[in-house]
Amino acid sequence: MHDCVKRWTVAALLSLCTAGMVHAQGTPPPSGMAGMPAAMMAPASKDPTTAPAGEYHADLEHTSVVARVSHRGMSFNVVRFGVREGAMRWNPADPSAITLNVTVDAKPYYAPIIYSIPPESAQSLNVARFPDARFVSTAVHVKDGGRATIEGQLTLMGVTKPAVIEATLVGVGRSMQGAPTVGFTGTMMLNWGDFTPLPMARMIGAITVVLDAEFIRN
Repeated sequence: MHDCVKRWTVAALLSLCTAGMVHAQGTPPPSGMAGMPAAMMAPASKDPTTAPAGEYHADLEHTSVVARVSHRGMSFNVVRFGVREGAMRWNPADPSAITLNVTVDAKPYYAPIIYSIPPESAQSLNVARFPDARFVSTAVHVKDGGRATIEGQLTLMGVTKPAVIEATLVGVGRSMQGAPTVGFTGTMMLNWGDFTPLPMARMIGAITVVLDAEFIRN
C-alpha cells in the first residue's frame, strides 16, 4: 500500500510539473510587450554618437531632481522635486551646439519625514510665491568618458545666477515607442544664500543638487 501511494504521488507531481511547463511556454508576453522590436529591448549604449541630432523633450516619468541639504554641518536632509518641462537640442557631432532648458516644480517631496519648518513654507522655499526654478544652458564642454560640464543660468526664488552642472551620460537607447532616447545624471553645487536673504538660507549655505533625466527626440 505504501509503495502504491508513493508511485501515485510521484506520478501526480510529474504531471503537475509537465502541465506547468506547457502553460509557461504557451503564456503570451505581458500586455504591451508582444511584438516589440528588438531595438527597443536592446541594452542602452554608452556611445553618445548613437543618438541622432535633433530636438528632444524631457520624459517626465524618468526625470527628477534631488537636493541634499546640510543640517548645521552634522547631517544631510534630502528632498525631491519633479520637472515641469525640459528641452534639449542634441548634436553629438558639434557638442558646442547642444543646449538645455529645464523647468523644475519647486514643490518639495519628503514624506514620511516631518520637518518643524516645512521646506515649501514662506520661511524656506516659499513655493506659493516662487512655484518653479529654471536652468538654461549657455555652454557645453564635453570631456572624456561621456562626461560634460554644462554652464548656464539658474533662476531660483526669483533670482538668476550662473550655475554649472557636471553631467555624465547614463545611456542611449529607444523609448517604448521607438524614439531615440538619451539619459544623463548630473550634479550642481549652489549656495542658497546667493538667491535669498532668508535666515534659513544663510544657515544652510551650500546645497548639492542631483539631476537625473531622460530626453526623447520629438
